[in-house]
Amino acid sequence: MRTIFTFFIFLYQVIGIFSQLPVYYQSVDFSQTETQVQQQLKTLITNTHNTLQYSQTYPWVRYIDEDANNTDHVILIYNGQSISKLHTIGGGNDGTYPETWNREHVYPQSLIGTTAAADLHHLRACDAVINNNRGNLPFVSGSGSHGTATGGYYPGDEWKGDVARMMMYMYLRYDEPFEDVGNLTLFLQWNIEDPVSDFERQRNNRIQEAQGNRNPFIDQPYLATFFWGGNAAEDTWGWPNMVTEHTYSSTLSCFPNPAHHNMTITGFQADSHSSTLTIVNAMGQIVHQERLTSVQQDIQLPLHELRLTNGWYLVKIDSEERQYIARFLVE
Repeated sequence: MRTIFTFFIFLYQVIGIFSQLPVYYQSVDFSQTETQVQQQLKTLITNTHNTLQYSQTYPWVRYIDEDANNTDHVILIYNGQSISKLHTIGGGNDGTYPETWNREHVYPQSLIGTTAAADLHHLRACDAVINNNRGNLPFVSGSGSHGTATGGYYPGDEWKGDVARMMMYMYLRYDEPFEDVGNLTLFLQWNIEDPVSDFERQRNNRIQEAQGNRNPFIDQPYLATFFWGGNAAEDTWGWPNMVTEHTYSSTLSCFPNPAHHNMTITGFQADSHSSTLTIVNAMGQIVHQERLTSVQQDIQLPLHELRLTNGWYLVKIDSEERQYIARFLVE
């Protein structure tokens, strides 16, 4: 079966794009309208979300908010302090260590449902006194350090972009209104003024390990501009998205799937010229590539020899006439 399908440029032969666009988003057609893309992203981050219990989140917060310069510490939101992971209020602290930080619901817990309360995308390690002072105040404009301001709370120059992208995620994932925690115009401004940091990227990657889904606004801040307008935010993918028509075949299959040690790829028709097989991990990185001969029909892949770790992968076969794509899971 041959159909004309549109794909992101990361599915083509520019290797640099593989590192920019995670395969996590390969099911989303970004060539559609903003409303359609919003709905597809909402479906994606909902269906890939493995919901945690709130009681399970403390160990994950310690890991997700870890200080890259001192792995025994976490970085606290708002004041930016690096503090020992052991100084939690509860959460496994037996009273041996000072109890100084706890979990902040950046979208206040009093305003959300049970599922959202344990969503790590808006749970942050936070000084307990600061957490209490913020309470459920909405976010308002300000400058400099964090603190209460007229009508609400200012998260600080270093954290306002983080907060904005969390609020955008909460709107997309749960339809939580912006008006309860600030306003969209302010968050669009903060998304531009405080770009994505390495710490945010660490959190996004590790949250995917914990609960399966990602915050699209960290991966591509320009999505906010695409959805809601205003001045242009940082563009990490190349926008407008470069799409092209390509002869695509949906017949490619992998079995067993999930796979463990070995896997067979079948369902493609070899062309007269050699083809290229590429395997890409969930972060868009090429982990294996090989040339195929024109006589090959089925491919046997020894996954244990390729040293593929557990997780989702995209396999792509490019030939002169066709492109074949399938996803598979390694367990």
